[in-house]
Amino acid sequence: MKLHISGRQLISDIVLAVLIILYTTCTMLISRHTSYYDIYKLSGRDSVSFEKAVVTAVSSEKLENHSVQKGMVTGIQNLTVRILSGQYAGKVVPFTNYLNYDTSYRFTRGNHLIVSVNATGDKKIFHVFVSTPDRLPVLCLFAILIIILLCTAGGRQGFRSVLAIVFTLSSILFVFIPLVYRGIQPAGTAVLLAAVTAGITLPLTGGTGRKTAAAAAGTLVCLSLAAGVQTVFCRLTMVSGFTFGDTDSLMQIAAHSGLKIGGLLFAAVLISSLGAVMDIAMSIASAVNEVHLNNQSAGFGELFTAGIHMGRDMMGTMANTLILAFTGSSLVMLVQIYTYNMQPDQVLNSNSIAVEIIQALSGSFAVISAVPVVSALSAELLCCKGSRSK
Repeated sequence: MKLHISGRQLISDIVLAVLIILYTTCTMLISRHTSYYDIYKLSGRDSVSFEKAVVTAVSSEKLENHSVQKGMVTGIQNLTVRILSGQYAGKVVPFTNYLNYDTSYRFTRGNHLIVSVNATGDKKIFHVFVSTPDRLPVLCLFAILIIILLCTAGGRQGFRSVLAIVFTLSSILFVFIPLVYRGIQPAGTAVLLAAVTAGITLPLTGGTGRKTAAAAAGTLVCLSLAAGVQTVFCRLTMVSGFTFGDTDSLMQIAAHSGLKIGGLLFAAVLISSLGAVMDIAMSIASAVNEVHLNNQSAGFGELFTAGIHMGRDMMGTMANTLILAFTGSSLVMLVQIYTYNMQPDQVLNSNSIAVEIIQALSGSFAVISAVPVVSALSAELLCCKGSRSK
């Protein structure tokens, strides 16, 4: 398959890439702050840091495979590592690696890892412990492979999709999180994030025009409807951001910042549903637009019906995708519930399960409502265009 890109399109994509890189860099720099509590300070003037290291030798090891859990290795390894970063870079240190159920990392010579360096206040004495394998290079390679696959399969649209992903992640990590931390209401900030994300990423991936306008407007409308429904059922079930499992930690953070915990659940549902809603909204808007291009005389009813028929094939699978995503994130908890034969009344009314159910159903509501809403918006915009062209 040949990829035809004009010089103007190439320049446009390069400019977009530069702008998004600048946006990411600026927001990352602006979002920096001083933590109210230094988690890397120990008692007195002692401190801990996490540094890169490489295994230079395995002196000895005594390991055994777990009798029940396949793939789990326990025991000890006597390693020698060279620290590669930080104040002690270049130091060669021997230490013992203890392999347990949650730290079953068997290292060989040449493996890279992250070590915890505990140092005294005068920095003269320090102790090294295994933290984790150095996974970042592999994770970056995985991400690069996905980007290459996306660009190869999608061509120019694939490249623009990568830019859209970078923009969305930057907006969440470096704009939304800092604003919420500084006391801006999570609910309002999440709605604004959804509007900006839809307004930027949909034109990037789908181009500009009435099709994209209908998809963006439909996304915002459906998320707003889902937010309203979620608010009603959260009040009826007495569920809020305070029912998250990390409430204690969040309360400590809120005591030293402007964080408003109550609205975090609302924001979490909007953000987690945004991608699926944009997906189905753009698909329906594109389908209605194709019908209009093939039949310029098609009226509102015909275009709306075409969108509904297209949506019926998608809403079930998209809603199922959301529910499976939330279920997958709770898989460990579900195994524990099954194991201990917990009573249904206890399980279904627990905070954690209630939160997951409301998140899944609210997201599904947004996806399902996108079908008639985007179909109607697309049909109306295209009919207005057709009437004016006449």
